[in-house]
Amino acid sequence: MPEDTSSQTSPGFPLIQPVRTPSTFHGEGGENPTAWLKEYERIAKFNRWDDTMCLANAYFFLNATARTWYENNEEELNSWEKFQEQLKIAFGSKDLFVKQAEQELKSRAQKTGESTQSYIQSVLELCLKVNPSMSESERVSHLMKGIAEDMYQSLLVKDINSTSAFITECQRIEQMNQRRITKLRFARLPNVVPMASVETNDDLVTLVRRIVREEVYRLSESAIQPPSLEPPSFDEMIREEVQNALCPVISSCAGGSERTPTQRRPSTYSAAVRRPRRPTEPSSIPRQTDIWRTDDNRPVCFHCGRPGHVIRYCRDRRAIFDAHRNPVRNQRGSNQGPLDPKSAFLPLSHIMHE
Repeated sequence: MPEDTSSQTSPGFPLIQPVRTPSTFHGEGGENPTAWLKEYERIAKFNRWDDTMCLANAYFFLNATARTWYENNEEELNSWEKFQEQLKIAFGSKDLFVKQAEQELKSRAQKTGESTQSYIQSVLELCLKVNPSMSESERVSHLMKGIAEDMYQSLLVKDINSTSAFITECQRIEQMNQRRITKLRFARLPNVVPMASVETNDDLVTLVRRIVREEVYRLSESAIQPPSLEPPSFDEMIREEVQNALCPVISSCAGGSERTPTQRRPSTYSAAVRRPRRPTEPSSIPRQTDIWRTDDNRPVCFHCGRPGHVIRYCRDRRAIFDAHRNPVRNQRGSNQGPLDPKSAFLPLSHIMHE
């Protein structure tokens, strides 16, 4: 009769737990012995190593300068506590790495393409290196200092006092941004206004009418007001004095009647200084200097009317003066014959020499 094999139990084999291995410490510049020891203790706890096993296995995870240091001081490293203490002394003090972490924390900002969660965890790691007992408000301040601008604007309106609330709010904002990228749930019209009106106006026509009424009332009110008797400015005073000096000659030639003096309001120096200047409008009548100039801004002679020189250097005028100063030369020229017009013009160098 065959035996029941279902009731028989197969012999059990013990499960062998895989051994975890820490990273290798080289002792080069920039390696933090405190961080390596923390990693080593975490793996030793998983592998269930006691202090003796930790000290015995430490040699196999040292390399280069760190292994040479261990070999030179192997007799003194008789306990795990002594090993940790001497390793920190030989390959960098804690203050040096704390200062490095502080400098990195001051300039840590979210990079382009970096996720918000990666940035948050990186900043929290630096905060732990700088001060393990740092308050929540200080950590939130460091997080807000370097987060992306769109996240920063959304987080400003929130009252965040802890890192957990900061992480939760960032996740909510990222979810809202993802919803905007997806397909719209509701259809929208093309003529929708960008912002709802906060006033009580019924429509745009009412608003335009109200604005036009206000402008018409303001203009009509300014037109009804009598002109204020303000003292004249310096420009007006100078203009009146110039007109008083020039107009008598013009008025006597034109009308023959005496020009009545303009009634000018009494003014003081302080009143003229306080009064603002009135804007001057360009005159439609060209100035005298503009009349006696060509289109290309060349001067026109007042004597001969030819462009290119002024009356001071006019050759015709010089010839007339020379004729009056030297009558003998004029008489000799009249005996010889008619004066050539071209000979009347003397060279400029000869004139200047004389």
